[in-house]
Amino acid sequence: MLADKLQIPPDKAEELANRIKKTHSQTGKKPAIKTYVEKLPPPLPNTGTYRVECLTTKEFGLFMQWLFETLEYEVQSRWLTNNGVDLIVSKNKEKTAVIARNYPPNYTLTDAIVLSAKQTQTIHVCNHTIILATTCFTKQAIAQAQKCGTELWNNTDLDAKIKEAKTKIAQANQQTSFPDYQGSLLLSLLALADIKMFLIEPKTEKKYDLLLPGVKYPLLTFETCNDRIIRCVFRIKYNEPVSENDGEQLIGTDKPNNPQEPDIDAYESIIQYLSPFLE
Repeated sequence: MLADKLQIPPDKAEELANRIKKTHSQTGKKPAIKTYVEKLPPPLPNTGTYRVECLTTKEFGLFMQWLFETLEYEVQSRWLTNNGVDLIVSKNKEKTAVIARNYPPNYTLTDAIVLSAKQTQTIHVCNHTIILATTCFTKQAIAQAQKCGTELWNNTDLDAKIKEAKTKIAQANQQTSFPDYQGSLLLSLLALADIKMFLIEPKTEKKYDLLLPGVKYPLLTFETCNDRIIRCVFRIKYNEPVSENDGEQLIGTDKPNNPQEPDIDAYESIIQYLSPFLE
């Protein structure tokens, strides 16, 4: 509750809650705090390269929008909260309130989040509520959700939804290959986002990152000028993320606004570079 109300990280909220508990214990009063999360012992090391819980709040919000749109929901509104995002989505003329929270795996969500979600459903006049988390829920939260008719997606469910979304993309495209060259390198890269294979996020007015949905680090960064790509840098090197300065530069400029051959050959090189990330 403190994390959401005060917009502070979970560890800071936990520290503040402990101070309040200590103050109340000294005065003989019991604290009246119902927290959204409980901290657990550290989990076993994650063997995967990337996890959704590594995303920033902004990145997590973009990823959630991609996920629900790919699952054929219409995202009507989206606003960031502390450690997550709230969305109002619709499908088959029914509105659903989505409460998505991004916590490390050594946290578990309590029944307080279920009660809060029901308030969101009422305020926005929704038919259903989904609470999605990158971690798990307490037994009390599961029982409360069943009582309220709230749908819970834990980290295992989220993995399944991501696989479902990728399957829908593959079925919609009816291909496992990349789109054909679109006449320019810029249009070709933008086409990757159009079919939801990748996300393209603006960094500045003319510079963009290309990301894989759910992956924190960009796969490549490109810069444009007059509707042409004048610089393109691969951001994964030896299976590790690197900065723009340390990445392999596919396209550079020997003179201002004079790119080195950003054509179909460059697109083929980008396809070869990106293909392993879709396997």
